[in-house]
Amino acid sequence: MGSSVSVVDAPAFLRPSGSAVPVRSSAGSAAPRTPRHVARYVHRPSSSPVPKGALVLGLLGLLGLEDRPRSARTKQRVRHVSAALSAGEYGLPPKLAAMASALSALPNDRMRYQQLMALAGKLKAMPDDLKVPENKVPGCLSVVHVSASLEEDGTVTFQGDSDALISKGLVALLVLCLSGCTPQEIASVKPEFIKASGISAALTPGRNNGFFNMFKLMNQKVAMLASPKEETEVEALQIYNTLSRKKELFKTLEPGVVKMYVCGVTVYDLCHLGHARVMVFFDIVARFLRHRGYKVTFVRNVTDIDDKIIKRSQEAGVTAQDLARRMEEEMALDAQSLGCTPPDFEPRVSESMEEITEMVDTLVKEDFAYAGKGDVYFRVRRFESYGRLSRCSLDGNEAGARVEVADVKEAPEDFVLWKSAKPSEPSWPSPWGPGRPGWHIECSAMAKKYLGTTLDIHGGGPDLVFPHHENEIAQSEAANGETYVKTWMHCAAVRSTGNEKMSKSLGNFVTIRDVLKKYDGEVVRFYLLSSQYRRPMLYSEEALAEAQDRLLKLYSSLRGAGGCEKPADCEQAQRFEAAMANDFDTVNAVAALIDLSKELLQLRQGDHGAEFQGKARWVIEITKPTG
Repeated sequence: MGSSVSVVDAPAFLRPSGSAVPVRSSAGSAAPRTPRHVARYVHRPSSSPVPKGALVLGLLGLLGLEDRPRSARTKQRVRHVSAALSAGEYGLPPKLAAMASALSALPNDRMRYQQLMALAGKLKAMPDDLKVPENKVPGCLSVVHVSASLEEDGTVTFQGDSDALISKGLVALLVLCLSGCTPQEIASVKPEFIKASGISAALTPGRNNGFFNMFKLMNQKVAMLASPKEETEVEALQIYNTLSRKKELFKTLEPGVVKMYVCGVTVYDLCHLGHARVMVFFDIVARFLRHRGYKVTFVRNVTDIDDKIIKRSQEAGVTAQDLARRMEEEMALDAQSLGCTPPDFEPRVSESMEEITEMVDTLVKEDFAYAGKGDVYFRVRRFESYGRLSRCSLDGNEAGARVEVADVKEAPEDFVLWKSAKPSEPSWPSPWGPGRPGWHIECSAMAKKYLGTTLDIHGGGPDLVFPHHENEIAQSEAANGETYVKTWMHCAAVRSTGNEKMSKSLGNFVTIRDVLKKYDGEVVRFYLLSSQYRRPMLYSEEALAEAQDRLLKLYSSLRGAGGCEKPADCEQAQRFEAAMANDFDTVNAVAALIDLSKELLQLRQGDHGAEFQGKARWVIEITKPTG
C-alpha cells in the first residue's frame, strides 16, 4: 500500500472553504436529442438499473445515425466511506493523488460539490475546433469533450469542456491533474479511485458512467499518441484507385495521417441528389478513417466564381458574389440536414487568388504555360504523362473544352489557367492583367495551400476524371515537381428516371430540398448508402420509401436499449467492419446492420435482457463511421 496524502497537501483551491457555491442539479444538464421520427420507436427505460452489456446503437454511429436514447437514471446512490486514499493502490500520480485525497477527506457531499465547481473554474476554455465528434465522450448526461496532445518532453496535455457545471468539475479533475504526466503514468491510473474519493456519493450513476467513459476516451487518445498506428495495422483497408483501376492497400504518406481533398459544388443553384451522394459518401470516408485511428484533414472547396454563376446572377439582377454566398448557405443547410460533418476547411476560390496567381506564374516561368492577350494557357503536350488518369488520348480530345478556342492558343488541347477580364464581370489583378482563374487551377492551388504538394486522397464526382482531374494532375505536378495524389476516388452519379445523369445543365435533377420535404435527412442518407458508391444509382421514390421503412425498423429494434458496455464479440459487427474496410462497401455494411437488428428483436422477445443490451450497444458504436 502506498502512503496516504492528506488534505493539507492538496492545492489551495481544493481545500475546504467556507463559501457556498450553488450546485446545478442533474435535471439542468443537457440531454441528447432523439430524432422526431425515432422518438416514437425508442422509449426511455424505467428507473431500474439496466442489464450489463449493450451493440446496434454503436453501428449506427459509424453511419452517422448516432442519436440514441438516454440510459436509465437509477435512484440508487453509493454510500461514501470516508478513508484516506492511497496513491499506490490506484496508481495515481502525485497531483491527482493529492486532489482525490483532499476530496475524500471532506466531511460531506456539499463540500465536495463546492470543490468540484472551484476546480471547474480553473479549466481553460476549450477551442471550438476541438469540439468534434471524435473528441465527444459517449454515454454522458451532458455534452463532454476531451482532447490530448503530446509535448516535446514526452508528457501529455489534455483539454476538455462540458456544458454542465458538475460534469465540468469532473472534466477539470482529470484534465488538470493528468496534464503533464507521461503516457505510462496515465495508463497506470485505475479509474476506481473516483469512488474512493467520495465523488460517486454526490453523483447519479449516469454521471458516474460518464466519468468512466471520459477516462477511457482519454486513455485511448494517449495510446494513439504514444504508439502511432502503423500501416501494418490497417492492411485490411482497401480502396479502389481510379488511377490504377484496381483496389489497393491504403498506405498514407505519413503514418496515421490522411490528407484528403474533395472537389466541391459550383454554387449557382440548389444542390441536387447527385451532389448529396458525393457529400454523404466522402463524409463517410472521413468518418471511417477517423474511426480507424487516422488524423484526417478534410478539405472541400467552394467554387464561387464561374461562368454559370456570372450568367445566373445577371439573369437574377444580383451580383455574382451575392448569388454565390446565398447558394453556399443553402448548400451548407442541405449538408447539415443529411448529417454531414463540415470539412476541416472549405476555401472559396474568390479568397484564394494569391495562391492561384502564384501557381500560374510558376507554370509560366517553367515554360509549362504561356500568356497572350491577358489569358494564360497550359501547354498540355509539354506534360509528357498527360492522360494517365483518364486513359485518354490527346487525339480527338480537347483538355480545355470548357473554354472557347482563342486565336492565342498554341494547340486546341491547351486549357486556360487565367482568363482576361470581360466587361461587367468580376475580376482580380494579376501579372497578366485583370481577370479570373480558369476552372482547373483553383483546386490545385487550394489543395497545396491546405494539404501540401502531395495528397493521400483526392475525390469527386464521376464527370471530373476528365478533363478536370486530369488537368489538375498536369498543372500541379508541373508546378511542384512531385506526385500530386496517391489515391483517386470517384463517386458515381445519381441518374434520373430516364436513366440520364442527374445534372443542373440537363435540367433533370431533383433537389435535396425537394426530397427533404417528404423524407427526413437520415432517411435520405440511409437511401444513399444502399448502392455501391462506384455504381450509378437510379433515383426512385419507391427506393426512398423502402429506405425509410428499413431505417424505422432498425430504430424499432433498439427500443429499450440502455447505455451499457458492448460485448467483446459480435459476428455482425465484424462483418460490418470488414465491409467498410473493403472499399467502403456500405451495401454489405448495412446488410450486417439489418441482420443484427433482426437478432435484437428476437432477443427482446425472448427476454434475454443482458445480451440484448450488449448487442444494441454495438449498433451505436459501429455505425458512427458511416454517419
